[in-house]
Amino acid sequence: MDNKSVLQFGDQTVSFEQFVDSLATKVALRMHQIEKGQFEISQRQAYKMFGKSDVQRWIKNGKLEPVRISPGKKRYRLMDLQQLANIQQNYIL
Repeated sequence: MDNKSVLQFGDQTVSFEQFVDSLATKVALRMHQIEKGQFEISQRQAYKMFGKSDVQRWIKNGKLEPVRISPGKKRYRLMDLQQLANIQQNYIL
């Protein structure tokens, strides 16, 4: 795509360069939030991203605790979930 390309969305039209700049800014902000441990996701999102059984096992084993609890809702740090997901599990039956 060249710099003169235009992307048309349902509610607006932007140049390709504007789209890429906006996307890069949002990605950089999200990465910064994750690195600083500021990005939280809901329990539902955690189940969807990492699997309900894994998230429930981490909670049961005391490896994962919610960072914020409000009535009927729990939120977890994405960085904690990613670190737990990266640990190789050894299951012995």
